[in-house]
Amino acid sequence: MKLNYDVVIIGSGPSGIAAATALKQQGVHDIVILEREAQAGGVPRHCQHPTFGLLTFKRPMKGSHFVEHILKIRGDVPVLTGMTVVGIYPDGKIQVSCDAGLVNIQAKRIIIATGVRETPRHPRLVSGLRPQGVLTTGALQQFIYLNRQTPCRNPVIIGTEIVSFSALWTLRNAGVKAKAMIEQGARITANRPLIMAAKLFGVPVYCQTKLVEIGGLNRVEYVMVERNGQREKIECDSVIFTGEFTGEYTLIKGSHLDYRADTGCPVVDNQGRCSDAAYYAIGNLLHPADMGDQCYQEGMKVGLAVAKDLQCPAPKASLRLPIVFDEKIQFTAPSCIAADENLSTLDLNIRVKQAITGTVVVKSGNQVLYQKKHRCLPGRRIMLKGVNSRLISGNATEINVSIV
Repeated sequence: MKLNYDVVIIGSGPSGIAAATALKQQGVHDIVILEREAQAGGVPRHCQHPTFGLLTFKRPMKGSHFVEHILKIRGDVPVLTGMTVVGIYPDGKIQVSCDAGLVNIQAKRIIIATGVRETPRHPRLVSGLRPQGVLTTGALQQFIYLNRQTPCRNPVIIGTEIVSFSALWTLRNAGVKAKAMIEQGARITANRPLIMAAKLFGVPVYCQTKLVEIGGLNRVEYVMVERNGQREKIECDSVIFTGEFTGEYTLIKGSHLDYRADTGCPVVDNQGRCSDAAYYAIGNLLHPADMGDQCYQEGMKVGLAVAKDLQCPAPKASLRLPIVFDEKIQFTAPSCIAADENLSTLDLNIRVKQAITGTVVVKSGNQVLYQKKHRCLPGRRIMLKGVNSRLISGNATEINVSIV
């Protein structure tokens, strides 16, 4: 087994595959992708809804077909499956668990593309025992599309994000009708027209409704919900928790890299570089959960940046201005800006905590870098395109983002 590379990519989802593709196209060939699962492709490989490919291939396709296409484009870049990275260390050294045991791998640059996961039951503080039948959308899709099994007949879906309606579609493909969709907010989180899909499938959507208990001993038998101040029992055989995505931050939290204390998300600049210049981070690890196409496009850009960095390494002590934001905003990606680079404009990806329409303002001191009205909804990608970084003053200490 080879133990030294120019570039190691951790994760074989769309962003990781794209980074490998861009690197190879730039003449970097000593690359490997490490994947902990048995197959490459990440989440899209078990997504059968045709919402992939529009940005990359200019036509819609299922997630599994999207994965087939991008893996083909990446050519002969090896993907080593069953490889779990258990530690990352300064200057491009990582420790990997595999069939051979624990091995150390060294690389000039390492790209972390570990993606996201849905928030399961316990972090949501739902009471009850631990019966069989409590799933996430990802687990549901693997049961149905990969294992050809039907894990439930009368499920309740928790959440109304886009992925929640993907779960509804997955169930329909398996001949299963959900008993209900439960949403704690006043409206669905996804675009309002998607509620027509639930109506078309005959599935009621209960907004301003909270899941308070899961009942059942060996198998889910019912859920208890609360709405309009009253508790109501819904009989079901499964509970599918959807959305509330969070990045796979376990590796980051145990490392030497700078990260946000509240989430564990790595601090990266506008090129995707971490606090250790040997490391980059990309994709939904930084901004849960954008579409596979969007992550692929980002991976291509970061791959190009890494190829350029290998040819002309960036200064170790690059000046990085932190991006701070007001209480309405959940996060920004990137989380800092490399101020000593000769940039004209850059794009910021932000999320909000609650629905709000207002003017998003990006400032450096009193200098406005960006100002535009946006209709912002939680869980949605909000791109601030063309932030004028040329106006950042030489004595700036931070960049401020607010919604007014």
